[in-house]
Amino acid sequence: MPSSRQPLIFGIVLVGLTLTSGCGSLPSLPGNPFGSAPTATPAPSPVAAPPTESTATAFTPFWVKNYQTTEMWSAPAGEAGAVSFGATSAQFCSFLVGRAQDNARLYVFNPYSGNYFWIDADAVGPVAPPERRSEPKPPNQNCTDAVYEG
Repeated sequence: MPSSRQPLIFGIVLVGLTLTSGCGSLPSLPGNPFGSAPTATPAPSPVAAPPTESTATAFTPFWVKNYQTTEMWSAPAGEAGAVSFGATSAQFCSFLVGRAQDNARLYVFNPYSGNYFWIDADAVGPVAPPERRSEPKPPNQNCTDAVYEG
């Protein structure tokens, strides 16, 4: 004897088959109303940032002379282990500043010895390039006011 549930199960199966058979494909879409296909627009190229003050301003070496005898150092002020090479042998020695000031000292080139060292910035002042001389360097000094080429 057939059960009373059979017509109900048959109806559910029939509805399920109807629904799934219609979902097998999507309806077609209408044509493009704009008449042309969209095109990709290239992304704008990145713009370089304007130079900062540190990159826009390059350091320019300049000459200084010491207006008092002063220590010649192995490192900038405040650096652990900085050693004094001794004091300048005279006043008004010429030094070429090779870097921007670091704390209280300047990194300088000493044309008399051909060496670089640090000198206290408050012991020197800017000057015109020193006189060049062709004679030999004076002895028993560690700096002079001129550049000796002899």
